[in-house]
Amino acid sequence: MKKQPTRRAALDDEKPEAFVRKHFGTVWPVHLAAFIRLLTQLRARFDGDLDLLLVLAVIGDRTRPENWSPELLNYQKMTHPGEREHLQQPINIQSVADYSGIARETVRRKVTLLQEKGWIIRDADGRLSVSRTAASDLEDATGDSIAYLAALLKAFEEAGIRNNPYDGIAT
Repeated sequence: MKKQPTRRAALDDEKPEAFVRKHFGTVWPVHLAAFIRLLTQLRARFDGDLDLLLVLAVIGDRTRPENWSPELLNYQKMTHPGEREHLQQPINIQSVADYSGIARETVRRKVTLLQEKGWIIRDADGRLSVSRTAASDLEDATGDSIAYLAALLKAFEEAGIRNNPYDGIAT
């Protein structure tokens, strides 16, 4: 007897971009509402300064994947780190400006604010990295991001399940 594909296998067979285009009417409204909610929450957490958020996000992003310590790959460890401060490879102000499109002088001012908050560390060579204080101070913002991602995941799953020819097959 030929085994029927699981629901997950049916979803995995479709290329992600094609899936989004096919289910745009289901996914887009959820994304838009959740994204607006996330930006509004993040804007409030960053005192209305989305450039400050972007600078911190770029520093966090550009100092990660292959260079991230295993401590940062786990939500609990990321938001409640141990004693080690430098868990990523640092980045400099010019690289943040180049990547974000924000003027170098503006990035410099935002970096100063982030240092004052204790959210980034600037070493003797001017290289920047996110501090462990940022993870704990911004735990609510991380929760907001998780809620956004969860809303998207639910929309994708519902789009796939509602239109899946294998609906009702156990995963």
